Amino acid sequence: MRIAWIDCAAGASGDMLLGALLDAGADLDVVNAAVAAVHPSLSVSIDQVSRHQIAATKATVRADGAAHPEGPAAFVDEAPEHGHEHGHGHGHGHDEGDGHGHGHGEEQQTRRWAEVRALIEAAGLDPAVRDRALDTFGRLARAEATAHGVTPDEVHFHEVGALDAIADIVGVAAAAVSLGLGRIVVSTISLGGGRQVRGQHGGIPVPGPAVLAVLAEAGAPVTGGAAPYEMTTPTGAALLGTLADEFGPIPPMRIERAGVGAGGRDPVEVPNVVRVVLGESVDQPAADLVYETNVDDLDPRIWPQVLTRLLEAGASDAWLTPILMKKGRPAHTLSVLVTGERANAVRKVILTETSAIGLRESIVTKHAADRAFTTVDVAGQKVSVKIASYGGEVVNVQPEYEDVVKAAGALGRPIKVVLAQAVAAAHDHWN
Repeated sequence: MRIAWIDCAAGASGDMLLGALLDAGADLDVVNAAVAAVHPSLSVSIDQVSRHQIAATKATVRADGAAHPEGPAAFVDEAPEHGHEHGHGHGHGHDEGDGHGHGHGEEQQTRRWAEVRALIEAAGLDPAVRDRALDTFGRLARAEATAHGVTPDEVHFHEVGALDAIADIVGVAAAAVSLGLGRIVVSTISLGGGRQVRGQHGGIPVPGPAVLAVLAEAGAPVTGGAAPYEMTTPTGAALLGTLADEFGPIPPMRIERAGVGAGGRDPVEVPNVVRVVLGESVDQPAADLVYETNVDDLDPRIWPQVLTRLLEAGASDAWLTPILMKKGRPAHTLSVLVTGERANAVRKVILTETSAIGLRESIVTKHAADRAFTTVDVAGQKVSVKIASYGGEVVNVQPEYEDVVKAAGALGRPIKVVLAQAVAAAHDHWN
């Protein structure tokens, strides 16, 4: 399965994510077809730039061939120093009014969430692209509603509601879909801090209320980061919430390539980039659970039945360890190995058939040899045998004990002799 890890050590914005995905191999033609479906005047161009001497791709959304001076959708009174083009999208308030004073003329009108939704739904996009774009704007609408104390339908988008910003979100969605990713993991997200920035309706603290609301809904891990200014924008946060299947460090993979997307400026504190690492997932050993509980007040005659019931409930193994508890009381630790899908049944047996009133759970990694089963003949008696192999070679042969006991009784031979004969017959059969 093809997977991606998005590194947000320097935060994220819409244009940075778009540049990183295109640099990682996303199809620019697919992206341009998607943004043109929203409005025929829209297109995406890319340039090669450097941030702290790191080569990166700068993506710019253009309307009628012209890019906004501060980048797509940066319709603000004062641009934050970090230079994330969408970060300036702090004016997504709910107030009526203009205040757009610069940009693409009528395309800067405020748009309600319902209008943005209708525009994207009517664009004739690939369903996967459309759904991701709608999900992103839905997250923004809910976050702005939380920040301003209104309902999502009352939210007016200013900066991110402009056509070029809509195209930026659609472009990221199209780029991600074009890469054919089965799973996306996003790192801890740097938010920044420091002085307030200017939005459509005045000063906005950093990190902004909309950024915090979006990432809280997504359950994303965050940190302040190294830079004293805005590092993650509302649009970037919403896109990460939509893209992420999970959050965490880089997952096990065989790396195919990495893409680097640049923000609009090159600050001194950090390389102003988002990285996307693509690769094929590496299968990991299956994770199992181990349940343990200490029991000092159960009639020991009951334990054999408990172990049998646990195995019947789906436990991979179950065992007892003698221990000495406080005040010198003899006791046992019950340990049970079980897969996740059988965990509930095993817990029920432990808590209903023993005197335990609690148990400990831990995750373990299980490495298992390949297994096969066969039947061998020992002087006319059938004995089942389990054969374990590793790397194509037989490493262990174990006859079923009950079959050995039955055969030994029928043949009038010692159990140890029949056991050895069954092992030898199994090796002969398998080799």
